[in-house]
Amino acid sequence: MNLAYLITESDKDVEILQRLLPQNLSQNIKFIAGESSYRARSLASSLLATRKTPVALVLDADTDNESQIFERHDLINYVLNQVSSRIPYQVFMVIPQLEIVFLQDKSLIEKIVQRQFNDLEWQLAQSKPKEFLETVFGNQKQINTRIFENIHEEEIKLLQQSPLIQEIIHFLSSLITSSVAIN
Repeated sequence: MNLAYLITESDKDVEILQRLLPQNLSQNIKFIAGESSYRARSLASSLLATRKTPVALVLDADTDNESQIFERHDLINYVLNQVSSRIPYQVFMVIPQLEIVFLQDKSLIEKIVQRQFNDLEWQLAQSKPKEFLETVFGNQKQINTRIFENIHEEEIKLLQQSPLIQEIIHFLSSLITSSVAIN
């Protein structure tokens, strides 16, 4: 049984969330890559309208401009609210991109990459995390694979403390609680 759908913009985003969300939550979640922001939003809207199943929509803001983020978030919420029929959903706007979860702890990423970053590099990392990680890791292997191959359970727990991951966990946990209360 699918408790909810978790929709992202890409397969790489799905992979990150599958690895970082606790197993007890992710086992009842259907992860779907929308392949673009527009398609992810459209898919969320369609699933809410037709499947009547809760949806978590995770999108990159691709900016740190608060007014642009608020406006986009508000518009997406409006559209989803029109089709939701009171089915729970939540839009998670990741500022600026989902890869920021890997950069919550500078020492962790320095350990994985086996080098230290100066202040300018770290500023780039915070403003353009995807670009930064592509530059640091090159195209030898997928970034996610390299990162997850070089961390252990305790580092995953550290990454799970990211505000975004905590918000997603809270939303999905509330669905489990609601489901148990109904049954």
